[in-house]
Amino acid sequence: MLFIILSVLLFSYSNVLWKKNLYNASIPFLVSYRALLTSIISFVILFSFFKIDNITTIEFIKITVGSLFGAIGLFSMLFVIKKASLQWLGVYSLIGIIFTIAYLGLFETIDIKKSAVGLLIIALGFVGFIYSNKETQLKITRKQHLLLLLMTFSFSCSGLLHWKNLTSNTPPLLIIANQEFIVFLTGILFTFRQGDGNLYKSHMKIYFKRVLLMSVVIFLALLFNFLALKETNPMITSLLFLAIPLTTIVFSAFFFKEKLSSKNILCISIIVMGYLLTEL
Repeated sequence: MLFIILSVLLFSYSNVLWKKNLYNASIPFLVSYRALLTSIISFVILFSFFKIDNITTIEFIKITVGSLFGAIGLFSMLFVIKKASLQWLGVYSLIGIIFTIAYLGLFETIDIKKSAVGLLIIALGFVGFIYSNKETQLKITRKQHLLLLLMTFSFSCSGLLHWKNLTSNTPPLLIIANQEFIVFLTGILFTFRQGDGNLYKSHMKIYFKRVLLMSVVIFLALLFNFLALKETNPMITSLLFLAIPLTTIVFSAFFFKEKLSSKNILCISIIVMGYLLTEL
């Protein structure tokens, strides 16, 4: 439980740091810079204290596929929250349990019929949140909705794949190092593709302290997240991690003074009620 609490707070604060630092920064540059530092931290600790000689090629591929989904989810998220409210990130994160339940119903011995009522209530609250913000400052475009949906799907796939990797006794630090290195490669590829390679000379010193803080926060968040996943199944962890999107929404109001209307509170409460009813 301690790992989950720490991960919840750190992931939520990481979202705040992303939002703060994205105002005047290139997304690919900031992502690659942060991932570079996190990769260095991860690999140094990994090779100093762990042996990975017993990792097979198939296991490495599985880890990398999970990391690719994580990278897709991260970029999808950042392209939205650079301009949109963190409330949308929180709400879309709440519906991620739908993909988790679908996976467990298809590939694990779990009867998802018991979760049907909860899923319907989640859908009701989600649709209500969208419609209540059609004419408000929180309104987002169809493209942003699609990116958030891609984010939710990708993060859910990444979490499930890494859960399977962890149950095979893969060291959490290996997954973190792989995850961050994949993110780094993706970020640097997009940076040079956009013609922003000069930012590595002109902006690395400027952003160093902020990026270092982001790196340490996300490294610890990922470490505690994987340690929590290793201890329990993804359904229970998904329910316990309900606090991450809710804390993100609270942080959005606290750090960015984003208004949380009574309608939005009602819709989020309905989603949470459905979320809790999905517990099997």
